Amino acid sequence: MKKVKPLVLFSLCVLFLCRMRPSCAQAYGQNIASAAFLQGTDAFKSGEWMSAVFMLRRAVSYPENCNSDTWYMLITAEMYAGEYKSAYQDCEMFLKDFPDSPYLSYVMYHKGRALFCLGEYERSVIQLSDFCHYYPDHEMYASALFWVAESFFAAYNYSDAEILYSRVVSEFPDDAKAAAAQYRIETIAQNAREEKLLYLLKETGEEYLAAKEEYERQLKLSGSDSAGEARRRIMELQHANAELQKKITLLEQEKNDLSARLDEEKQMNSTIKNENEDMVSSLKQKALWTQELMKARTPKDGK
Repeated sequence: MKKVKPLVLFSLCVLFLCRMRPSCAQAYGQNIASAAFLQGTDAFKSGEWMSAVFMLRRAVSYPENCNSDTWYMLITAEMYAGEYKSAYQDCEMFLKDFPDSPYLSYVMYHKGRALFCLGEYERSVIQLSDFCHYYPDHEMYASALFWVAESFFAAYNYSDAEILYSRVVSEFPDDAKAAAAQYRIETIAQNAREEKLLYLLKETGEEYLAAKEEYERQLKLSGSDSAGEARRRIMELQHANAELQKKITLLEQEKNDLSARLDEEKQMNSTIKNENEDMVSSLKQKALWTQELMKARTPKDGK
């Protein structure tokens, strides 16, 4: 009887198994995809953002998980993890591949926020302005206005920034961003007062030096009344300088007090710095529900 070579026999066995059990590899792949998704949602629910980003990136690499739910969860995790460049790129992909997703508006918002965090203030203004135009009744509308104002503020366009901050405070007083907007309004007002005082201080300082020079010149020429008048003017300007310096000191103290108050507000309401916690909580609940659904669909005991 002719012997069959071991390599040939192995190849025949592999071919036989592939033909007889075509679903084995598929089931194994589904299990890996499900595991990656479940681990990603677990990390997301726990607020372990970097772990969530890693596992969800792995999860979306499988066709079973390549859907708007998983991609949106990944984008949200990237924003919380500070992975703004990746979040922006994934937002671009999402808007192109899932134009009918219920998360479309949120992804538009995330894209604008990512641009702001990347220092792309002009592009952030355009993106978030589009969001406000298309979704005037959206729950994130006030936050979008705030970040447009922040973009103006970062670019030293205080006048336009103040207008939008005022809208947030007046139209959305109960929103999480209202306190931060009010603080910015007070900061802009302080900056304006300080700039005005500094300008006056500069002007009076220059006038003081000119009067002093004139006084000294008059003393050298004669002890006339004009020298006395120059001396009186010098004393007036010295007094004006002292008053301006005092006002600037008081403004600096007021600014420090406001900063301390903002720190207290941030401790009491962490949402001033972070995104809308209600939205994340809802998404976590969705992740939990999806996780339970995936568990129910996962084959047990290899069946």
